[in-house]
Amino acid sequence: MTASALVVDDRAVATLTDATVWVSGGHGFIGTRLVEALRLHGARPVLFDGDIADADAVTASIADAAPALLYNLAAPVNVARNPALAELMRTTLLDGALAVHAAAAATGLRPLLVQVGTCEEYGTIEAPFAESDEPSEPVSPYSRFKLEATRTLLRLAADDPRVRVVVARPFLTYGPGQNRPMLVPAAIGAALAGVPFPMTAGLQTRELNYVDDTAMGLLRIAGVPALEGTIINVAGGDERRVVDIASLIFEIAEAPDGLLRPGALPHRGGEVPRFFADTTRCRDVLGHTPRIDLAEGLRRTIDAHRAAAASETA
Repeated sequence: MTASALVVDDRAVATLTDATVWVSGGHGFIGTRLVEALRLHGARPVLFDGDIADADAVTASIADAAPALLYNLAAPVNVARNPALAELMRTTLLDGALAVHAAAAATGLRPLLVQVGTCEEYGTIEAPFAESDEPSEPVSPYSRFKLEATRTLLRLAADDPRVRVVVARPFLTYGPGQNRPMLVPAAIGAALAGVPFPMTAGLQTRELNYVDDTAMGLLRIAGVPALEGTIINVAGGDERRVVDIASLIFEIAEAPDGLLRPGALPHRGGEVPRFFADTTRCRDVLGHTPRIDLAEGLRRTIDAHRAAAASETA
């Protein structure tokens, strides 16, 4: 098990100690670490294991838990530009968020709902992305319905005092346990297997955040009332070229020379050239700065991949 980057945040302790916290998506990549962080701060997480699109199940779960705080992370993360995904995304991301809000309002406890959105909501505007920026037209059903959920919940928060709302926008997150076909796990898999890794030229930039840092940023929202009714980026703003990220992975993994092959694949149309956050509010209002830099986070992630591979062959 890799060392944790989770720490105790004093502002969050005051809010979370003995608090019941309802979490959807708590078994997911980020959700698992968020639940661990909540427990570290003395909270009592209640994980919703049902279908977020089942409004009756959501209502029953929230009514039974009577939470002071809710985190809605449930989402089928698929950023493909495929119109066929629209119905799934609408039902899960928008209808699911509305079901959570309605159930939270019905408790009469005026709880705080942290709606976990996505940096994908910004679309193709010029980076760095600030919370006050107007997003472009959404580029995928995922980003479209995440953005609709954000706008709808913030409108409800302005008109309905029964639920306090903060929308968090985590930026690209990586770390142990991430298994989707993303750059970091794919490059690590190739580096450790000693096989070629063809890629585009990789001149586009991205920022990456270690999963424990993202979880801690989400957790800290609970202790900052000034964020209510607003959007907050959860990010570090460390802009890197994709090719440099891949090169660092192969270097840390001590992979043989020549396996990384930038330019072997053609440039992908519609690729956002620069993608990173304006972290002014994250730093100054949320009080969040990532603790794990990219090299250390990649080292921990590579170690976790090696440990998992060893356990599979033991």
